[in-house]
Amino acid sequence: MLVAGAFVIATNHVLGRFASGDIPPMGLAFWRVAIGAVFMLPFAWRELVAKRQVILDHWKLFVVIAFVFMPLGNAAVYLAYNFTSAINGAVIATAQPALTMLLAWLVLRQTITRMQALGIAIAALGVLVIIMRGDLSALSSLSFGGGDLIMLVGTLGFAFYTVLLRRVPAEIGPMLILITVQFFGSLVMAPFYLVESLTYRTVPVTWESLLILIWLGTAIAVVAVGLNNLVVLTLGPAKASIGHYLRAVFIAGMATILLGEAFELFHAVAFALVIFGILLMTLGPTPKQRTA
Repeated sequence: MLVAGAFVIATNHVLGRFASGDIPPMGLAFWRVAIGAVFMLPFAWRELVAKRQVILDHWKLFVVIAFVFMPLGNAAVYLAYNFTSAINGAVIATAQPALTMLLAWLVLRQTITRMQALGIAIAALGVLVIIMRGDLSALSSLSFGGGDLIMLVGTLGFAFYTVLLRRVPAEIGPMLILITVQFFGSLVMAPFYLVESLTYRTVPVTWESLLILIWLGTAIAVVAVGLNNLVVLTLGPAKASIGHYLRAVFIAGMATILLGEAFELFHAVAFALVIFGILLMTLGPTPKQRTA
């Protein structure tokens, strides 16, 4: 599930970059969760009705989760791709596992072994080898502007979301978590989308934008996020965060296949580092399941 979710989410970054400048970021984020909620409703409405009181009892938690996941997370990433390069965004995003582990320690009091920390460092190095095309000295020439700071905010939002999932009561299952976050996410995103439409631009009504939004609202918002939620709830936020490195590897692979970039020696080195780092991460303890 971790590998499959990472692969599908990688397409989210590719489309986010592709759609930047054509589809406004708040509209992209709003329709992603709105379409996802509508798509999920026929499958989850019975459980939604049966567990409505539990959801209402924890509505504040879901509002916070929706906020860190949508405007603070997804919308911030879509917005950042309008102002920063893919290479800068990828470098900044490698901070997510470290931020997730820090937040898991602060919020959930989860311990991190030295082996896990070493695994994160090795996997991060592998990702940097890919995005720097084998020349790590290129890091010294990077400049960070407003778009990079927005990307950092988005990375922090995803880290918060990953940790807060473990706060959801156990009687609320993965499918119900998914549609509930999408529903609250739509409500949270609506004001941002409205302001953007009135003051900046609306989402264009074209076949291209429609296909992008349908993919984001189904494959990303339902399949990829659903798999990610299951991984987080099963393995805990620290272990689950290693999937972020796999996304970077898949993005590099897509660039090689779709953009015609050559597979070079540094790609093989990077893949080896990431896989070894993941193996070290799996040696750490898995946290207990959620409690009601």
